[in-house]
Amino acid sequence: MAMDPQLAHVDHFLKKFGQSLKCSEEFYEEGKLLAHKVFLKLQEKSKHSVASVHYGGSFGKKTDVIEPDLDLVVVCNNIEPPLEEVLDEFEDVLTLYEEELRIVPKPGRSKYNMFKKSKRSLNFCFYNGIDVDLLPAAVIEDKQEVIDKIKENPKNAYYYSPSLVKTQVNFLKRQDEKIASFVHTLIRLVKYWFKNLYFGEKVYGGSTLIELICVAIAEKENNRDSSSMLRAFAEVLDTIAKLDSLKLAFHQVEEKDVDEDERKWETVPTAQLHLQNLSLIPEIIGDEKILRRKYFMVEPANPFQDILEDKTPTVIQNFKIFASQTRQLLGELMKCNLSENEFIQMLFQPRPPILVKLPTLLLPNDLCIGCAYPCSFIVCGMQVRKEEVMKDDKKKYAIEVLKIRLLTVVNLSLQPILKRLQQLMSAMQSKVSPKPACKSIWSQVQSVTMKWMSHSPFRTVLKTKVWGI
Repeated sequence: MAMDPQLAHVDHFLKKFGQSLKCSEEFYEEGKLLAHKVFLKLQEKSKHSVASVHYGGSFGKKTDVIEPDLDLVVVCNNIEPPLEEVLDEFEDVLTLYEEELRIVPKPGRSKYNMFKKSKRSLNFCFYNGIDVDLLPAAVIEDKQEVIDKIKENPKNAYYYSPSLVKTQVNFLKRQDEKIASFVHTLIRLVKYWFKNLYFGEKVYGGSTLIELICVAIAEKENNRDSSSMLRAFAEVLDTIAKLDSLKLAFHQVEEKDVDEDERKWETVPTAQLHLQNLSLIPEIIGDEKILRRKYFMVEPANPFQDILEDKTPTVIQNFKIFASQTRQLLGELMKCNLSENEFIQMLFQPRPPILVKLPTLLLPNDLCIGCAYPCSFIVCGMQVRKEEVMKDDKKKYAIEVLKIRLLTVVNLSLQPILKRLQQLMSAMQSKVSPKPACKSIWSQVQSVTMKWMSHSPFRTVLKTKVWGI
């Protein structure tokens, strides 16, 4: 059955916007080159035997949105947890060659504090905005051996989880070819929505949570006569709105003469996720403690990790509220005859809507943001120019949401102008376009970009360009 013309328009809007969020191939290639230089430098200068490197995170999975994160897993011979000494030595090496490797301070950090260390990782930033978590990992060829070590000592799971990065990346790579592009676009769309949410605290594992739900919904779409981005996005919101009753796990499909790394993944039917089904343990679900929970979401690469286990009741409740609000708004917007820009701007609003007026935040009047680095043709990262405020976590998380809001409005305003400019530039190269017309379009581009890249007070830009007040 053909889709209603109005719904078809909305479906097209979402699909087009989701595709536009993908970083350019040039950006990916540069990111891989920068990461590889870090690997080679550690291999050359470190006293540890650096064997290989793997790329994880949203960058490795190619599910990044605007500000990509890269899990740079450096595999070393002859190392065992704890890994603090390895990280200390890696930091010393990278500090010596930070300029050559194009490592720069993250917003909120000084040039004397470029690296942030935890028990398992070394965090830093490349000049083009890629946020890197460098994670040392021991050489463990067999995935089951990694799982056994995690099972033996769950408290040390974070030491061994980097060894599972190949499986985590392969999980998305091994989706059915018919839905591979669809699921990546859906993930970017929902991640963009997620970036508009203010929780008041850091939500660890939020990207993974979204990826797993999107994969499950995309699998359903693949079983229909035709897929719909609108329907899939709505179902994702419906699923998150019931997060405290969700049970989700995946298994690999048995395929003859196919290596484990090459096998496809499928969701386990919800009806099978119960305590009596002991066949799930431990390959699919690590132990029965997970099955006893009211809700859970099992990381496919690590059956002992429940993505929802460490989410506070407040985070779960906010997820539910924000998803319900957006789902209701989506239903209302579907009935309106809106342009693409109007629809996207209204749909992807900050949550809660009164964020800018929350008395607990009290954002300064002279806060400015500007372009930090280009990720793709229409999307560029944004950076706070008054970094002092970013030291307050609650304000920092709020500002991250407001950055996304401003970015949405500005990029959507620029799209038609940039598209026309591209056409004129191509025509000029063919010597068929009048230069005055191109000059006029370029003036429009400059006029729009200067409004948000200037050092005007942030609240002024916010009111006129974002909130329209």
